[in-house]
Amino acid sequence: MSSRGRTHLIRAVDSLDSVLVSLCAFVLGMMVVIALIGIFFRYVLANALSWTEELTRYMMILVGMFGTALALWKDEHVGFTTMVDRLPPRWQTVAHVVSYLLVGALSLVMIFEGFRWVFSSGARAQILPIPMWIPLSLVPLGGVVILIVVIAKIAIELGGPEQ
Repeated sequence: MSSRGRTHLIRAVDSLDSVLVSLCAFVLGMMVVIALIGIFFRYVLANALSWTEELTRYMMILVGMFGTALALWKDEHVGFTTMVDRLPPRWQTVAHVVSYLLVGALSLVMIFEGFRWVFSSGARAQILPIPMWIPLSLVPLGGVVILIVVIAKIAIELGGPEQ
């Protein structure tokens, strides 16, 4: 990949990062509000709302899928780097690329199996009046976002640090 193409890819992923951070922050805030509403209705009014738990569960899946991509992009995911840090720089690059390729392979599984799951589901949500393909589509969508980040991370590793 050319330096210019790599720069455009990095800028695109940075823009995607900004959108996903805002989306995840909003969804997390809404999860707190919905959970508090559910608690209030259940324990103060003694009249539990049936939809709060299911909705927050789907929102948590969204945050988990996109949060994984965000953590990967910002190198904030859990990692055991003790051995890799002791390698020469060239072998560190090899280790990072292999790691990203494995994550990319997993994201491809998420994409293909996720779409199979979405297209085979004709069910509706248990409580919410929505078809299950809507929350299930978060799995392949998360896989696509993770794959985009993986491609950008590999481009960075193979092209050297971006200035």
